[in-house]
Amino acid sequence: MTNAEEGASTIPVPRRSASPYLRVVELDGVAYLNGQLPYLGETIPYAGTVGHDVSLEEARECARLCAINVLGVIKHELGGLERVRQVLRITGYVSCIPGFEGLPAVMDAASAVFIEHLGEQGRHARSAIGVAALPRNSPVEIEVTVALHGAERAG
Repeated sequence: MTNAEEGASTIPVPRRSASPYLRVVELDGVAYLNGQLPYLGETIPYAGTVGHDVSLEEARECARLCAINVLGVIKHELGGLERVRQVLRITGYVSCIPGFEGLPAVMDAASAVFIEHLGEQGRHARSAIGVAALPRNSPVEIEVTVALHGAERAG
Protein backbone atom coordinates (compact mmCIF):
# COMPACT_ATOMS: atom_id res chain seq x y z
CA MET A 1 0.00 0.00 0.00
CA THR A 2 1.41 3.41 -0.94
CA ASN A 3 1.50 6.42 1.41
CA ALA A 4 -1.32 8.00 -0.59
CA GLU A 5 -3.48 4.89 -0.21
CA GLU A 6 -2.75 4.75 3.54
CA GLY A 7 -3.74 8.42 3.86
CA ALA A 8 -6.93 7.73 1.96
CA SER A 9 -8.04 5.17 4.53
CA THR A 10 -8.87 7.79 7.18
CA ILE A 11 -11.03 10.88 6.91
CA PRO A 12 -8.87 13.94 7.66
CA VAL A 13 -9.68 17.24 9.29
CA PRO A 14 -9.82 19.77 6.42
CA ARG A 15 -6.69 21.81 5.80
CA ARG A 16 -6.87 25.45 6.82
CA SER A 17 -6.55 27.97 4.01
CA ALA A 18 -5.82 31.67 3.98
CA SER A 19 -7.89 32.06 0.81
CA PRO A 20 -11.06 34.16 1.14
CA TYR A 21 -13.52 31.54 -0.17
CA LEU A 22 -15.74 29.25 1.87
CA ARG A 23 -14.97 25.55 1.93
CA VAL A 24 -18.66 24.75 1.63
CA VAL A 25 -21.88 26.68 1.12
CA GLU A 26 -25.15 25.14 2.22
CA LEU A 27 -28.42 26.46 0.81
CA ASP A 28 -31.88 24.87 0.87
CA GLY A 29 -30.54 21.45 1.86
CA VAL A 30 -27.83 21.34 -0.78
CA ALA A 31 -24.12 21.70 -0.01
CA TYR A 32 -21.74 23.01 -2.65
CA LEU A 33 -18.18 22.04 -1.77
CA ASN A 34 -15.19 23.89 -3.15
CA GLY A 35 -12.68 22.03 -5.28
CA GLN A 36 -10.51 19.62 -3.31
CA LEU A 37 -6.94 18.81 -4.20
CA PRO A 38 -5.23 15.52 -3.32
CA TYR A 39 -3.53 16.70 -0.17
CA LEU A 40 -2.04 14.06 2.09
CA GLY A 41 -1.37 16.11 5.19
CA GLU A 42 0.30 19.26 3.91
CA THR A 43 1.63 17.83 0.65
CA ILE A 44 0.31 16.64 -2.68
CA PRO A 45 2.04 13.28 -3.29
CA TYR A 46 2.23 13.60 -7.08
CA ALA A 47 2.61 16.70 -9.22
CA GLY A 48 2.33 17.50 -12.88
CA THR A 49 0.48 16.27 -15.91
CA VAL A 50 -1.12 12.84 -16.21
CA GLY A 51 0.38 10.97 -19.14
CA HIS A 52 3.65 12.88 -18.84
CA ASP A 53 4.76 13.31 -15.19
CA VAL A 54 2.06 11.27 -13.47
CA SER A 55 0.93 7.71 -14.26
CA LEU A 56 -2.68 6.62 -14.50
CA GLU A 57 -2.41 4.75 -11.18
CA GLU A 58 -0.86 7.78 -9.46
CA ALA A 59 -3.68 9.93 -10.82
CA ARG A 60 -6.19 7.41 -9.45
CA GLU A 61 -4.52 7.68 -6.02
CA CYS A 62 -4.87 11.47 -6.29
CA ALA A 63 -8.56 11.13 -7.14
CA ARG A 64 -9.04 8.91 -4.08
CA LEU A 65 -7.32 11.49 -1.89
CA CYS A 66 -9.50 14.27 -3.32
CA ALA A 67 -12.62 12.27 -2.47
CA ILE A 68 -11.38 11.51 1.05
CA ASN A 69 -10.72 15.24 1.52
CA VAL A 70 -14.29 15.96 0.40
CA LEU A 71 -15.53 13.53 3.05
CA GLY A 72 -13.38 15.40 5.57
CA VAL A 73 -15.13 18.64 4.72
CA ILE A 74 -18.54 16.97 5.04
CA LYS A 75 -17.62 15.35 8.35
CA HIS A 76 -16.00 18.36 9.98
CA GLU A 77 -17.78 21.33 8.38
CA LEU A 78 -21.29 19.94 7.94
CA GLY A 79 -21.61 17.85 11.09
CA GLY A 80 -20.96 14.32 9.88
CA LEU A 81 -21.33 11.91 7.00
CA GLU A 82 -24.78 10.90 8.24
CA ARG A 83 -26.04 14.29 7.01
CA VAL A 84 -25.52 13.19 3.39
CA ARG A 85 -28.85 12.37 1.84
CA GLN A 86 -27.28 11.87 -1.62
CA VAL A 87 -24.11 12.80 -3.44
CA LEU A 88 -25.65 14.58 -6.41
CA ARG A 89 -22.70 15.32 -8.66
CA ILE A 90 -18.95 15.23 -8.79
CA THR A 91 -16.91 17.08 -11.35
CA GLY A 92 -13.39 15.85 -11.79
CA TYR A 93 -10.64 17.85 -13.41
CA VAL A 94 -7.54 16.01 -14.60
CA SER A 95 -4.44 17.89 -15.73
CA CYS A 96 -3.42 15.71 -18.65
CA ILE A 97 -1.66 15.55 -21.97
CA PRO A 98 -3.75 16.17 -25.11
CA GLY A 99 -5.51 13.01 -26.21
CA PHE A 100 -5.43 11.34 -22.77
CA GLU A 101 -8.39 8.95 -22.74
CA GLY A 102 -8.14 7.68 -19.17
CA LEU A 103 -10.28 10.42 -17.60
CA PRO A 104 -13.11 8.02 -16.61
CA ALA A 105 -10.60 5.59 -15.06
CA VAL A 106 -9.10 8.38 -12.95
CA MET A 107 -12.50 9.53 -11.72
CA ASP A 108 -13.72 5.96 -11.10
CA ALA A 109 -11.32 5.93 -8.14
CA ALA A 110 -13.04 8.97 -6.59
CA SER A 111 -16.49 7.54 -7.27
CA ALA A 112 -15.50 4.33 -5.49
CA VAL A 113 -14.59 6.26 -2.33
CA PHE A 114 -18.04 7.85 -2.11
CA ILE A 115 -19.78 4.51 -2.59
CA GLU A 116 -17.46 2.78 -0.11
CA HIS A 117 -18.10 5.37 2.63
CA LEU A 118 -21.73 6.32 1.89
CA GLY A 119 -23.27 3.28 0.21
CA GLU A 120 -26.18 4.05 -2.12
CA GLN A 121 -26.13 7.69 -0.96
CA GLY A 122 -22.66 7.91 -2.52
CA ARG A 123 -23.86 7.13 -6.06
CA HIS A 124 -23.84 10.26 -8.20
CA ALA A 125 -23.82 11.91 -11.59
CA ARG A 126 -20.33 12.75 -12.78
CA SER A 127 -18.23 14.63 -15.29
CA ALA A 128 -14.53 14.06 -15.98
CA ILE A 129 -12.78 16.94 -17.69
CA GLY A 130 -9.23 17.15 -19.01
CA VAL A 131 -7.50 20.47 -18.39
CA ALA A 132 -4.10 22.03 -19.10
CA ALA A 133 -3.21 22.88 -15.48
CA LEU A 134 -4.57 22.88 -11.93
CA PRO A 135 -3.69 24.78 -8.74
CA ARG A 136 -0.47 23.75 -6.95
CA ASN A 137 0.52 21.68 -10.02
CA SER A 138 -1.96 19.04 -8.87
CA PRO A 139 -2.85 16.30 -11.34
CA VAL A 140 -6.47 16.07 -10.09
CA GLU A 141 -9.13 18.27 -8.48
CA ILE A 142 -12.74 17.41 -7.73
CA GLU A 143 -15.76 19.46 -6.72
CA VAL A 144 -18.88 17.94 -5.24
CA THR A 145 -22.52 18.83 -4.67
CA VAL A 146 -24.51 16.90 -2.05
CA ALA A 147 -28.09 16.89 -0.79
CA LEU A 148 -28.29 16.95 3.01
CA HIS A 149 -30.57 15.77 5.77
CA GLY A 150 -31.38 18.24 8.51
CA ALA A 151 -31.93 21.95 8.92
CA GLU A 152 -30.09 24.50 6.82
CA ARG A 153 -26.77 25.58 8.28
CA ALA A 154 -24.44 28.38 7.28
CA GLY A 155 -21.18 27.42 5.51
